[in-house]
Amino acid sequence: MRRSAMTKVERESRSQLKPYISWKEFIRATPTLRKQTCGKPNCKCQKGEKHTCLVLTRSHHGRPEQLYVPKESEEMVKEWVKNYHAVKELVEQISSSYWERLRKKG
Repeated sequence: MRRSAMTKVERESRSQLKPYISWKEFIRATPTLRKQTCGKPNCKCQKGEKHTCLVLTRSHHGRPEQLYVPKESEEMVKEWVKNYHAVKELVEQISSSYWERLRKKG
């Protein structure tokens, strides 16, 4: 579709979407902070102060999948999840634009 035939909202959404799909990383997953014990007898976790770790969860082919995220990658992965939500929102705006276009023609 030519740009001139697009609505203002659609043009803006597509412009905002381009960097995400061109060069930004994104991932569809839910980050979950887990607390656990390590099993060492003298560790602080045995006294109630559990270790924390980040785990990503997603549904893949109808089955849940989990993936441990190393400490050094946590901030990067959180940014990827945030980018995915931005992509999802922009695609929803574009979809709504087409929905309205079809509704008005019908």
